[in-house]
Amino acid sequence: MEKVIIIGAGPAGLTAAIELLKNGGDYDVTILESSQAMGGISQTVRYNGNRMDIGGHRFFSKNQQVMDWWADLMPLQGKPAYDDKKLGHEKPLAENGPDPETEDNVMLVRDRVSRIYYNKHFFDYPISMKPETIKNMGFVTTMKAGFSYLWACVFKKPETNLENFYINRFGKVLYSMFFEGYTEKLWGRHPSEISADWGSQRVKGLSITALLKDMFKKVFGTKNKGEVETSLIEQFWYPKYGPGQLWETAANKVKELGGKILTGCQVKKIMCEGRKVTSVVCDTAEGEKTFTGDIFISSMPVKDLILGMDGTKPCDTVIKIAKGLPYRDFVTVGLLVNKLNLKNETNKTTLGNIVPDCWIYVQDKGVKLGRIQIFNNWSPYM
Repeated sequence: MEKVIIIGAGPAGLTAAIELLKNGGDYDVTILESSQAMGGISQTVRYNGNRMDIGGHRFFSKNQQVMDWWADLMPLQGKPAYDDKKLGHEKPLAENGPDPETEDNVMLVRDRVSRIYYNKHFFDYPISMKPETIKNMGFVTTMKAGFSYLWACVFKKPETNLENFYINRFGKVLYSMFFEGYTEKLWGRHPSEISADWGSQRVKGLSITALLKDMFKKVFGTKNKGEVETSLIEQFWYPKYGPGQLWETAANKVKELGGKILTGCQVKKIMCEGRKVTSVVCDTAEGEKTFTGDIFISSMPVKDLILGMDGTKPCDTVIKIAKGLPYRDFVTVGLLVNKLNLKNETNKTTLGNIVPDCWIYVQDKGVKLGRIQIFNNWSPYM
């Protein structure tokens, strides 16, 4: 039996453990987690009976195998959730799926509603070409944006950075309004300092052209036979009690399959001999401990992994790159309020939320706030 040591009980570490154990492999699996929580940055924080998702983690993938993996751990709802019944929302329901009103181990189908707050006006996200958008932008700004986009269509910039990537797809005016300030505020770097590859991964084929095509398909009822752009999806899955619930379920699955999860184990050294890792050294509540193994899987930050290697050091170039890797942190502030007041604009039904959004992007350059997330619209049970 091969001994496997996995560093980190986040989505990657837990998934690796389950796949090793469930496929009948002859493995003795141990996960080392520095904190007491499962899920890494996808955990759900509990406070006074309330839950808060620290990231805004929607569950959606174009890979059906990934969707099936999630559904195997947490089945899709078979009956309407509380807010769906109150607001009259229709959702695709799984046959014989659990009822979220009576069962906890259930994945909800949620409507993706996001807006941009800019210059004291709300705009659809992604930006839609409809009368309200033009009204909020103003006729002059709309004309400038239109001509700016046409200019960008003719005079393409070399996509050597994220700024040029966005300008080529939206024009400089819309880029300045809705992408430049928010990107710098969120990632701590101006788009001109970020690789264009990041934009390709983040918004894929999203552009004014894609938005117009999507709008016409909705107006004329035509179905999209191709792949849906990630930024244009209208529904996603979400665990009843937040993303942490799914990864806590995954952790329990690891234990059921015979794996071990040790919390409070902060890996500080990765011991190597030649090109092989032989053990990891951890700080624990009982003092320093060493864990040996045959196979090592790491989901810890690459910078800490490289700089923590002992015995055989990586080359100077690798160490230099590792030391220079930047990490972007963020501050999440959770507000608990007694009552929210939201209306369904179709039938005027009230449920108790002010807005229907999952999140609101705050784009004004002078405002430090990045986005507002309304947890009750992700799950009414949070």
